[in-house]
Amino acid sequence: MVIVAHPGDEAFGFAGAIASAAAEGAYVVVVCATRGYFDPRVVSKPPAPGGRNRDLLEAVGWRNLDTVREDEMRRSAALLGVRVLRMLDYAEGALDTVSFEHLVGRLVEPIRMHQPEVVLTFGPDGVTGDPDHVILSRAVSEAVDAAARPLAYEDDLEEDQPAWRIAKLYHLAVPADRLAVLGDMAAGAGYATPAADAPNGATVSVRLGELTSLKLAAIERHVTQTGSAGPFAGWDPGTRDAWLGTEHYRLAASNLGGSAAAGGESHLFDGLA
Repeated sequence: MVIVAHPGDEAFGFAGAIASAAAEGAYVVVVCATRGYFDPRVVSKPPAPGGRNRDLLEAVGWRNLDTVREDEMRRSAALLGVRVLRMLDYAEGALDTVSFEHLVGRLVEPIRMHQPEVVLTFGPDGVTGDPDHVILSRAVSEAVDAAARPLAYEDDLEEDQPAWRIAKLYHLAVPADRLAVLGDMAAGAGYATPAADAPNGATVSVRLGELTSLKLAAIERHVTQTGSAGPFAGWDPGTRDAWLGTEHYRLAASNLGGSAAAGGESHLFDGLA
């Protein structure tokens, strides 16, 4: 299960892990907390039947931007092999204003329903420092803990959703030495510095190989975020593929005892039968 804050996060951040797991036969679920920004122009008067009364300057307002972004995410998820995509309907940029307890409960429900062995999400730094990413990281940590407690949220969830304890929780990481690939472009990337107690900020790496082009294709489905030219227009293809070709994750929690030692893993599913 991959839990993200916004449409596009699944492609830019986690596409390699998603596609790799799906290719190996894993049942992959993606949970997205928001659908994107609400476009205030949606309040504009819609066109009358037959196309009359059309205001071309406000045409984009006839379809809410968050609906478009959800559609882009579903196209991206389909490319990557996601089996289930869950959208939670929060507003982008506002996760710090909602009830934290309610947000945690909304995440407990899909964890108990789908019973993932491995959960991926953002780390405490949010990778880019985005406030929604930071809040979501805290909420996921709370949710995976609450999901394992039988009496947690017992009045809010269906009776056929028993407690579930995941095996491992990973945080997406961008090791400092990886930023060297970007050269001068790293200055404006906004990536947070990895925690001092996590060497290189990662405990396991996912090398995409031939799946690099699939990650790029998933990213390009998010046209509202990247533009029609795509996010890597003007990039040298070698630099682009070097940046996209490896993802890094930090083992944040494990219920496998000593079978998944930090720093000694070669795969996200190490230690699982």
